[in-house]
Amino acid sequence: MKRMSVHRLLATAATASLLVVAACSRDEQAVQPTIATAVTSHGAVEVDWSRDLPAALERARAEGKPVLVTFYADWCVWCKKLESTTLSDNAVRTVLRDQVIPVTLDVDGDGRELSNVYRVDGLPTILVLDGNGREIGRIPGYMSPTGFLEQVEGFLHRG
Repeated sequence: MKRMSVHRLLATAATASLLVVAACSRDEQAVQPTIATAVTSHGAVEVDWSRDLPAALERARAEGKPVLVTFYADWCVWCKKLESTTLSDNAVRTVLRDQVIPVTLDVDGDGRELSNVYRVDGLPTILVLDGNGREIGRIPGYMSPTGFLEQVEGFLHRG
């Protein structure tokens, strides 16, 4: 009986090892993107990011648009992912260019004081503000392009 258990244990360990090797060596290029991570990515849509919230609020009042503020830090891994995926997506960039005044603030630099004013507790944090600086909506943390668009569109209709 003990001999049979040892053989089963060895067979199970060998099978598990093969599964781990197979999973770790799969070709990442072969993984198909999902709709949540691949909205659009062809052609570059330019976005003019401001680093001056008071000037952006003034512009927002003049143009009748809300302000979208992204609080980030250079050391923040999820901020980098937000920038490289969501904020690089053309559908997101089109909304940023056409429907809001986009602002980006480094909490370790030019955005330190404002991150305290708006009670930014984690990074990244995206705020949608009206032209007077009042918060319309908040996205705490990373969000895929699809989720980001749904949230921002909801804020825009609410504001």
